[in-house]
Amino acid sequence: MPKRPEPYSATVMAILAVAFCAWALLTLPIQGAVVLVVASVLAWSGWMAFSYARPVKSRKVIAVYLCAVGFQLIHMAEEYTGGFPHEIVELFDWPENEFLLVFVFGFGALYFFAGAGALYRIRVANFFLWWYALGAGLLNGIAHFVFPILKGGYFPGLYTAGGHFIMSGLLIYFLIKENHLLKAEEQQVHALVR
Repeated sequence: MPKRPEPYSATVMAILAVAFCAWALLTLPIQGAVVLVVASVLAWSGWMAFSYARPVKSRKVIAVYLCAVGFQLIHMAEEYTGGFPHEIVELFDWPENEFLLVFVFGFGALYFFAGAGALYRIRVANFFLWWYALGAGLLNGIAHFVFPILKGGYFPGLYTAGGHFIMSGLLIYFLIKENHLLKAEEQQVHALVR
């Protein structure tokens, strides 16, 4: 029987996720905070179900993740040229510098650190692969189709939002497929040991 993974990184990540969600709910506009809380819960669930016990090993998965993060930069270029920071501030009464520091620079750096950590099969890095796929990709894509309804017209980021669905869908597919492959490898090794 395969040995169970250490519980410490799951516990630490749970505490950090709860603290992050509390910070978001206490300091950010409720619309943004709710998206972050939902992203954290979904990421935790995906991580625990598929990548915690078996961290990503395939470079293909990490390459898809990094391509998704690269696409995020293209998406942010559309947002920037369309005045997204100003529009989001106006729509949700959000301090522009806070939005840029947290969502563009803070998360941007975190996404690249997670890619590097995933190369070395660091469990916590795998949490952020799921956080990106389900939060920055899927939920962000959905939000960009809701913003134009709230505003009553084009909202910066709308044209590239569909790419988030494609990239996130691919990443989620490869993360789940990776889990199945690693699980099958474990079972073969276990069968040989018997």
